[in-house]
Amino acid sequence: MAYGRRFGRRSFSRNRRNPTGQGRMRAESSGSVPLIRHSVNIQDASIQTLADGKAYAFPLVVYYATSAATDNLSSSASISKDSRVNNIGINLSINQSDSTAPNQCYVGVIAVSFSEAALASAVMTTNFADLISMSNTTTGTMNLYNGAKSLRYDEWTQSAVLRHNVRGFQRNTYTLYSGRPALLKSTLRVPGKCKRGQFGMGYFLVVMNDSSVIQNVNTGSATDVNVGLTTFFKEIPPSATAET
Repeated sequence: MAYGRRFGRRSFSRNRRNPTGQGRMRAESSGSVPLIRHSVNIQDASIQTLADGKAYAFPLVVYYATSAATDNLSSSASISKDSRVNNIGINLSINQSDSTAPNQCYVGVIAVSFSEAALASAVMTTNFADLISMSNTTTGTMNLYNGAKSLRYDEWTQSAVLRHNVRGFQRNTYTLYSGRPALLKSTLRVPGKCKRGQFGMGYFLVVMNDSSVIQNVNTGSATDVNVGLTTFFKEIPPSATAET
């Protein structure tokens, strides 16, 4: 029994991850390569208000050929070619713009790499509701932000393709009322295909406001929600292109 207790403590200590330190990512460098710390606030670069019947894909980590780093610090979600990211700390808040009427919101993720996002315009609409796009189809860099797009929960549930590519809405449903916000503070493990900066790589957090049913009004006529998102991750550059 004593051995079992010791084993249990070792297992817990080994597996848990801290949102700030990102588990074993507390180091300042990986070998001889200095890490690049990314602290991203979407209010600095993107919308804060999300209208009814709209969804928005916020970048968590995206291949954009540059880390936009100065002195190993960056305020961008973009990383350089062949850089690696293991975990991302997120702090998400969704608040009502009008606390007199309830809101229904959904949170999901999109993870793409290689040619998954290098599709014809019509196919991108079918597969991703135009939430994401590629900046350069030759180099494979991704756009960080692609704007708010029309999307409702019933449209998502009726499309097997959308459910495959935009995941998590069914599990992450939030009903806001009387001014109570939805809060999510967590550390996300980056999917394997998004851990390295490469052609077409993008990992996005999607927030959707679909409040017309709960407010019993026409689609697009329900009240807005305000979205706040800050993220933190450590980029491990390849040795040959380490930031100085």
